[in-house]
Amino acid sequence: MEALRRMPLRYKFWAVNGVAFFSILLVVVVAMALEQRSVNQSRQDQARSLLLWWQGGEAALPDGPLQPMRLADAATSPVRQRLIKAAGAEPEWVNLSGLTLLDAQTPLGAWVRQQEGAGVLAVLVSGMSFQQVFVERAPVYALAVFLLMLGLLCGSQMLIRFVESYQRQLQQMAHFDSLTGLPNRALAYDRLAHALDKVTRRGGHLAVLFIDLDRFKTLNDSYGHGFGDTVLRAVAQRLQTRCRQEDTLARLGGDEFLLILEQLPAPNTASLVARSLLQLLEQPLQLEEGHELYVGASIGIALYPGDGGDAAELIRNADAAMYSAKANGRNTCAHYIPRLTEHARTRFELERSLRGALHNQELSLHFQPLMRLADGHCLGAEALLRWHSPQHGQVGPDTFIPLAEDSGQIVPIGSWVLNEACRQASAWREEGLLLETIAVNLSPIQFMQQDIVQLVARALAGSGLPAHCLELEITEGALMRHTDQAENTLNALKALGVRIAVDDFGTGYSSLAYLRRFALDKLKIDKSFMAGVPANSSDCQLVHTIIAMARSMQLTVLAEGVETPEQQGWLLAEGCDQCQGYLLGRPMAAESFAQHWQALSAVAATQGGACGQPYAGVAPPQAPLPARP
Repeated sequence: MEALRRMPLRYKFWAVNGVAFFSILLVVVVAMALEQRSVNQSRQDQARSLLLWWQGGEAALPDGPLQPMRLADAATSPVRQRLIKAAGAEPEWVNLSGLTLLDAQTPLGAWVRQQEGAGVLAVLVSGMSFQQVFVERAPVYALAVFLLMLGLLCGSQMLIRFVESYQRQLQQMAHFDSLTGLPNRALAYDRLAHALDKVTRRGGHLAVLFIDLDRFKTLNDSYGHGFGDTVLRAVAQRLQTRCRQEDTLARLGGDEFLLILEQLPAPNTASLVARSLLQLLEQPLQLEEGHELYVGASIGIALYPGDGGDAAELIRNADAAMYSAKANGRNTCAHYIPRLTEHARTRFELERSLRGALHNQELSLHFQPLMRLADGHCLGAEALLRWHSPQHGQVGPDTFIPLAEDSGQIVPIGSWVLNEACRQASAWREEGLLLETIAVNLSPIQFMQQDIVQLVARALAGSGLPAHCLELEITEGALMRHTDQAENTLNALKALGVRIAVDDFGTGYSSLAYLRRFALDKLKIDKSFMAGVPANSSDCQLVHTIIAMARSMQLTVLAEGVETPEQQGWLLAEGCDQCQGYLLGRPMAAESFAQHWQALSAVAATQGGACGQPYAGVAPPQAPLPARP
């Protein structure tokens, strides 16, 4: 049974066919034997009733023991009628010359030979041997056996083809990705293990490239999984154009691909291939209905034997290098270095802890003041997310927000931030802190959600906060990535009555022509541009240009990262509307912010509407403010 189990499928069916053939043949032989027995009995019974004695031209049934009797010309004799009457049917007559199979040594055989000499024409057959039955029935049985075997063989072949096709489908499903047709994770591990065996025996270089599409989850959540699948197929086809016959390109799942490079002439070839793939992906994808899409990727590189000794370790280290590439700005490649293993482990532990942070109430909002430069009035606050983990302590937003975006947790977390910020602002207004603005950041993934407008509407309705008090901050990159959808979403949000601000302006790649398309209210100058103000003339010129451009578009301008009175005064002279930074206060808990807001309001009131002064007694600058460059 074990040998049969291991036998190839086609051989198994031939074995089954052989057993079936001999089984059918055995059944036929047994049937023939049973028929011979039945025929013999029937013929004996017939002979007992029909054997006649010819006496004086009359036929009579024999009264004595059964024995062969001579007959006259049966065709014309009255005996025929008597035979029909006695038998109930036409009797079977056989020419004596045809009874050659009868043994001459038997009484019947000897009698037949004797009667032939006497001119007897025919005798009634009283029995047939098995040999006679077989000879007589052979054509019929042969045809039956042939038809049965033909049907069995045809059916077997059809079954073989069906089962083999089904096995191929199972193998395809088990080892290949159904969406792209590329090898899947299991087959990729197997091929990498074989490649490692070859390079160990023959020498040479081998590299593993871990490829992850940048911000693919945003695309998938925004346009639907069907559109995302189309993008993945297009990316797979494009990557295959750069693969050699000996290379293996596999899809590990989601937007992750793995490229196994065998027989490399030198280790640095892997970097050249990675950069070539990045350049290839920078070209827009031509999708259905004439759509063009730009897709970037981050690639991690692990080399054998320096970066791992087996398939699992190489892939794990290439994955760690890929995350390093993402941390370095995305759309780039990075080689594995040992410290990345610890970084990857820390990242995994942080991501696992973050999944329970919202449920365990580990997240909180801090608020940073926003000041109107013209009169020093604290007009509101920006809500900033903080995470205090029992396992990891205070985790900075620069660390956990990218984790939340990559893992998809940013959507429920962002929804909580929006609702909590609106609730807190409404509570402050009821307590007499009449904030004009509560600013909330929307991540690119959250902004591209289909239900973002409904989410904002529910937050306003649930908190009772007036819509004009809510300011949604959206990054420049999120607006420019999908301009048509962004424009429609902004128009719908504006219809609710909320205000829209472009966060970190100047760090992206937008143009004035594109910005004019959007329904915007405010530009926020990124704090990186304020670091050199007012000492650095280049930074001053850049900030001046942004302020002038915003004013030409009738947009409010807010400068982030204001830390010195000199920066505050210079911005006021340039015509900047608002500022935000450590000069006014660090992000603080809700209870502390209420007290801080009252203190800032008191300082502004004592100045009588003059230039806003920093809180906590920081004196205004005594020297003249720098002139406008």
